[in-house]
Amino acid sequence: MSNIEEKNQAKKDKSEKISKFAEVLSSLRKERGISQKKASCDLGISQALLSHYEKGIRECGLDFVIKCSEYYGVTTDYLLGVSNNRNGLSLACEIGEENEDGFSVASLANATKFLIDIVASAMDKNTAKYIYNYYTLCLYRGAITMAKAGILPTEMFKIDINLGRELANAAIAVEDAKFCFIEDKSRTGADFSQKTALHTIIEKAEESIISSFIIE
Repeated sequence: MSNIEEKNQAKKDKSEKISKFAEVLSSLRKERGISQKKASCDLGISQALLSHYEKGIRECGLDFVIKCSEYYGVTTDYLLGVSNNRNGLSLACEIGEENEDGFSVASLANATKFLIDIVASAMDKNTAKYIYNYYTLCLYRGAITMAKAGILPTEMFKIDINLGRELANAAIAVEDAKFCFIEDKSRTGADFSQKTALHTIIEKAEESIISSFIIE
């Protein structure tokens, strides 16, 4: 390959990388329901510059890639199109050998470890806290089921196991609602130039709902 061909190929590769980054950057913003105005403000750049980045017109620096990675809660590799895995964890889990009944305790242990690894690697503290609380409640509910079946002693529980199961179900539902708010709290909706009385009422109602779940 001649020098000219190498330069052309390098130029093409660079263009493809910029295009991929632009595509991912734009899709992440739209996925979260964030306006360009909101995202550019949060990222500390002008809306026009963000628009150029999302269209692949301009090339950004490494600092901006890192900032976007933290803002959207994904790895830089995902942003740059190097990996399809958002959190950098390998989805490949060692599968344990099944016993004669068709289930594998080893597979269950590996899947559990995978979930714990997600908690440890979560970029957002609210996400990590959600996964920890949710998984703890699920384990607690499972332990109650085992106690009801006579596999675990009921003395392990301070709360009556029948009441505990109902409370655990309710607590899991609350955690689900909290996580929805964590994911949605950056959504801005349409950019209205004028705010009506209805906008004010909706805003107050949503503030009340969010405060009820104590979202940081």
